[in-house]
Amino acid sequence: MMLRELTDGERAFVRGIASRLDAKEREELLSDLERARAEPTLDDGSLILFHIEGYQRPPHIGQHTFPFEGRVLDADGAEVCVLLFADPGNRLLELEFLRWGDGGLQGPDWTTLQIVPKPSPIQ
Repeated sequence: MMLRELTDGERAFVRGIASRLDAKEREELLSDLERARAEPTLDDGSLILFHIEGYQRPPHIGQHTFPFEGRVLDADGAEVCVLLFADPGNRLLELEFLRWGDGGLQGPDWTTLQIVPKPSPIQ
């Protein structure tokens, strides 16, 4: 398992999501961010699992996204959706990049980041 520090772009994205949450959720997410290390789990870096120092994940499986998502452009200009997931305890879990173009993730341009409300599921 190769853990690394979060990049400035990853930190800015999590902070941007946190700034749109209610006070309790915001404080918890920012606290997790300060103690988190990143583990890229796919070769192209499109899925990053977070490890929070001193936190033991609940034994049951499950996850959910926060009510906002990011949009960035990849290095070649392809659109990329950025999702932030929490575990069942609502703690920082993973970051996923969904590239809307051919091929794998090349390198998101964080300067193009926009945070938008997550679309409602189709009923």
